[in-house]
Order: sequence, then C-alpha cells, then structure tokens
Amino acid sequence: MSFELSVRHLKYFLLVAELGSFRAAAARAGRSPPALSLAIGELEQRLGQKLFEPSTRATLTACGEACLPLARELVENYERTLDHIGKLARSEAGSLALASIVSLAMHWLPDVVPRYVGLYPGVQLRLLDDNSPNIERMVLSGEADLGLCSEVSRDERLAFEPLLQDAFGIVCRADHPFARRRSLTWKDLRGTSLIDTVTNELFGRLPEARHLRYEKLFISNTSTLLSMLERGLGVSVLPRLALPPASTTLCFVPLAKPHVERTLGMLTLKNRSPAPSVAAMRDLLRQHARRRRRA
Repeated sequence: MSFELSVRHLKYFLLVAELGSFRAAAARAGRSPPALSLAIGELEQRLGQKLFEPSTRATLTACGEACLPLARELVENYERTLDHIGKLARSEAGSLALASIVSLAMHWLPDVVPRYVGLYPGVQLRLLDDNSPNIERMVLSGEADLGLCSEVSRDERLAFEPLLQDAFGIVCRADHPFARRRSLTWKDLRGTSLIDTVTNELFGRLPEARHLRYEKLFISNTSTLLSMLERGLGVSVLPRLALPPASTTLCFVPLAKPHVERTLGMLTLKNRSPAPSVAAMRDLLRQHARRRRRA
C-alpha cells in the first residue's frame, strides 16, 4: 500500500463507531465528512476488509465488530505511552538514583530533596550514601545517575562539575584540648595519633602531612567514624562539612599553614545527555550552591 496506517485512522474509526454517524464523527474530529470518509476508506483498503456496512455507512460489519476492541486498546495504549513520554520529558515521571557523600547528604540534601520532591512528585528518587571512590564506581556502573562527591580519579569517562570548596580541619570531642583552639597548624598535629580515613588521600601528599601519625585503625564510613569520635576514641582530619549540623558533642578546628580544601561537585557520565529527572536535580543543586555562596 502507498500509505502508512496511523493512529489517526484508528481514532476516526472509533469515533464513527462511538457516535454512529460519519457527520457527527467528522464534526468531533474537526474534519470535513469527505476527508473523514477518505481516511476510513484508506483504513479499510489497508485491512482489505470493510469496517462499516456500505448501506448504512455507520453500522459495523462483523470485521468491524471484531476490530473495535483491538483498535480501542491500541489507541488507549498509544495515548498512555505518549502521556508517559511527555511526563518523562517534563520530569513528571522517571527515576533518579543520587549517590552522595555523607557530608553533603547531611548539609545539602535536607534542603534540596524536599524542593525536588515538591516540584517532581512523579519521579522515583533513590538516595545512596558512600565515600567518593565508591560513588565514582557507582556512576560508572550505572548504579547511580548522579554523584555528589570529590573528584578522586579524574577518570576520562566521567564529567565533574565543581559546586563548592570544603576546608580541612580537626574534628574532635568538645572536651578535647584541641577544641579550645581557634585554629591549628599541621605542625601542631605532631605526636597526635589520628584515625585514618579515605579523605586522607586528598591531603596525604602535602609535605606538611608527611609527619602525621595514625592509629592502627581505618574507618571508611563517615557515620561510624563520627560515632567513634563522639565516644572519645581519638581525633581525625576531616573536612568542615563532615561535622553534623548543630553538633554539640563534636567540634571542628580549622587547619592552617597551609589552608587545604577539597572541591565537591556533581559527577556524571561524560558525553551522555542526562535524563530530564537528572537534569532537574542538577539545576536545583546549582541553585543551592549559588545561594550558599551569596550567604
């Protein structure tokens, strides 16, 4: 056949069957009766069977009766699919797996996630927390659509967009001698046994950090580390945002000479356009970063 069967042909067929009149169906469809009759004729030609009795022009044939529920199901499925595609494009549906380091999960996501859920209630949101190296692996494997972390490996398959700087310091109990200091230098840490963490990879190459001494204890999970620090197990060099908001048990003392920061940002796969649900979250995170810089 020289023409393609379209959903439009099936919709015209359903209208005529529903209204029992070619003229009424044409008026409902916004077409002239001859144009609608031509479309029905094309459909019948494509099928090789009449759908309406020639004598009455609006009475279904046996073939028409058999085709009616199938045509209705196809049109309804088409419209549901088209509606879902539209919702995906408008971030009204879909999913988002967001992996974040604990510090940003504590300080940023309580502000950003409620806004996202309010704006896009149809999106299924999964929040995952881990350290930066694991978040890189999650983004690379597709387990996470978007990562909030520091840039660790500079893998060429990943795109990193900086959002903020986070300074390093000592985190200790509020009754520790360091807690009485307004700031510390790296030399002040000589002789202090520190709990080792994955964040130490970010400053371990500093000449000032080479003399640091560590406990025979390595803790990769920030929540576990903070619990240990709260119980007075020791002290650790951590970024400022690692300290929970409004913590009364722990305190943060900045480290100077030199002042060291980590860059935190958004991690995605390079050369791949983000899904609308991901792009919407990225926009909200950028807005939040601008507000914090102005504050």
